[in-house]
Amino acid sequence: MSWKRTFIFAFFAQFLGIVGISFATPFLPFFVGELGVSESGAQAFWAGIVLGSGAVAYAVFAPVWGILADRVGRKAMVCRAMFGAAIAVLLMSFAQTVPQMILFRVVQGIFSGTLAASIALVASVTPLHRSGLALGMMQAAVFIGNAVGPLIGGMAADMFGYRVSFRIGALLTLLGGVLVLFGTAESFTPPDENESVNTPGFRKIFLLPGFLVSVLILFSVRLSNSIANPSFPLIVEDILGSLRNLNSITGSVIGAAAIAAAVSAALLGHAGDRLGRRRVLVGCCIAACLASVGHYFARNLPSLFCARILFGFSMAGMLPAANAMIHEVVDRRSIGKAYGLATALSMLGTAFGPTIGGTLAMQAGLRIPFLVTAAAQVGLVIMVLFMFRDHRCSPHKRETFSYGVQ
Repeated sequence: MSWKRTFIFAFFAQFLGIVGISFATPFLPFFVGELGVSESGAQAFWAGIVLGSGAVAYAVFAPVWGILADRVGRKAMVCRAMFGAAIAVLLMSFAQTVPQMILFRVVQGIFSGTLAASIALVASVTPLHRSGLALGMMQAAVFIGNAVGPLIGGMAADMFGYRVSFRIGALLTLLGGVLVLFGTAESFTPPDENESVNTPGFRKIFLLPGFLVSVLILFSVRLSNSIANPSFPLIVEDILGSLRNLNSITGSVIGAAAIAAAVSAALLGHAGDRLGRRRVLVGCCIAACLASVGHYFARNLPSLFCARILFGFSMAGMLPAANAMIHEVVDRRSIGKAYGLATALSMLGTAFGPTIGGTLAMQAGLRIPFLVTAAAQVGLVIMVLFMFRDHRCSPHKRETFSYGVQ
């Protein structure tokens, strides 16, 4: 089976998985209100706690799954992530209190992690010179899923309620796992004891040239993407009022931004292969900063819509560059471990972001998190200018990187 077929099946499976996971979670502040929290600032705060708790669990367990991926295969880990996410999303539909919701999000964080597992699978079978495009398309699958999920999920929530939306999402994620189980393949040979001893550990991977800065970029993207998530639906409500189809409108705005992000991940992933990833990163940081400031000043739906699209496009363009850099410098036998470590460290941004954003929204106002996001982009562009260097390498050179750090 060619790497292209595995990539195609993994792409559509990732799309279904993200659609399922995002079917109801963008409306968590409203669902928290249904669970008994009435004040908007408190809704943002507790929605941030719910979102952040799952990310903390994900960060803790991602290295464990990464190690297992290098020992038992990446396909098995993708199936585990898909089926684990399906069960967790189904459990959320039965939550009656905020603590129960937090518990189920922790379960999701422990057993899911579809993106990291899928990227490791695709990276393990993709030729190095096609890695930017392939990994960019995997990010595009995420953003397309994040476009379709909130859009259809918002309509389902308006018609049937949040609990039905969670159950539909669980079914879609389950279908994604079935696609991976029967449609993908990898030429995986379990390492023998001597080979396991000779492969680099977490410390050596962490010290590889380019790995740390790639992780910092991923961390910044996840932090910036998540810090305003608890307050964004409430800002839409503040602008429009309590409309009957508020969930559908919120989902449409989020979905349009995710479509822009999908286009960006594919186009800029390919552009990074040709033009250099440093240029792409700097441009995306500047655009994301401007978009964040635009969110702060938006006072009507069209201006908020435009700011959200620019933000989605610019943030998504950073991800393929960082993931491709990791692919370049890590030995293929340690891809699962490397992406597990990168995911664990970068997911701290998703863990801290909603909690920080929810707290800021409650204490200082719903729009303040966007100014913090803008400041983070200024810091990121400085880091990229001084720390990120494009260095294309052959597979042989990459192996030298993997074993050259003692």
